[in-house]
Amino acid sequence: MQPGYTVHADERVENLMQMIKSQKSTHHTFVVMERSRPVGIIRSSDMFRILGTRYGVALNYKKRLREVMDPDFLVVDGSTPVEDASRKALARSYKSIYDDIVVTNEGNYAGVLPVYVLFTFMTEWKVREAAQSNPLTGLPGNERIREVLDRKIKSLKPFTMIYTDIDHFKSYNDVYGFKNGDDVLKWISGLLQEPSVPDLFVGHIGGDDFITCLLPDEPISYCQHVISRFEHGKSTFYTEEDAARGVLVSLDRDHQLKKFPLISLSMAIVDIHPSERMNVDEVSVMAAGIKKRAKQIQGSIYYRECLNDCFSEKKTR
Repeated sequence: MQPGYTVHADERVENLMQMIKSQKSTHHTFVVMERSRPVGIIRSSDMFRILGTRYGVALNYKKRLREVMDPDFLVVDGSTPVEDASRKALARSYKSIYDDIVVTNEGNYAGVLPVYVLFTFMTEWKVREAAQSNPLTGLPGNERIREVLDRKIKSLKPFTMIYTDIDHFKSYNDVYGFKNGDDVLKWISGLLQEPSVPDLFVGHIGGDDFITCLLPDEPISYCQHVISRFEHGKSTFYTEEDAARGVLVSLDRDHQLKKFPLISLSMAIVDIHPSERMNVDEVSVMAAGIKKRAKQIQGSIYYRECLNDCFSEKKTR
């Protein structure tokens, strides 16, 4: 955000023209103010167009800026996510696509965001995000996951993390090959993003491990939805014979033939109540322990614990 150029609504056009002529650049957006609130914008180009007609100066030079301003402008609160501001900026008409975005704080003027600054930032952000994403699923990878967890911990607001692991995924890969295994991973990454949940973040740690962050009151219905969709659809990744039999026959680590169950999901729900002493490494280690306990339960399940041991509960599908 930048300070921008502001003018009062009762200022006269002639005074604004003097200001424009005194500047090195004649391509500016001026924010028209009434007290501390923005009420419109005036583009330098509009001034030249209005005054450049045959009687333009005579008719408009003494007018107040409120009479010639454009009241249709994009204004966003300073708390607006950058992606939301970018979408709104791109949705504008061609005439206003390059106008500065006016930023307010509880309705009061705070500054402007030049559109070229916004789009430059978004481009750099998307390139960086793509570099940090898992190449198979497109989900944010470890660096981005760490950033999100660190930000949530530092906010000191309770949140919930779900550590999802695919049980018996290695035996599936051994029998069906990595191509089909990749298809399973992409399918599950889609299931984890499918529910319409506020403040949802899904990341791919690597392999068959995923992380979800969401609000504390959402995880049970979220897990129930994901497990239900998973159990209903997983048979499509098997032959009819294997799906009907309910087991796979494959070599174990000792190269002995062994029966393995079909893939299932272990979803370890970790309720986190951040403190100033808590850090990402601590959360990761404790979450891994909870996931290990979840994997000891057969079938697709969710298992819930709180990091400060305020409660613990187990649920199976």
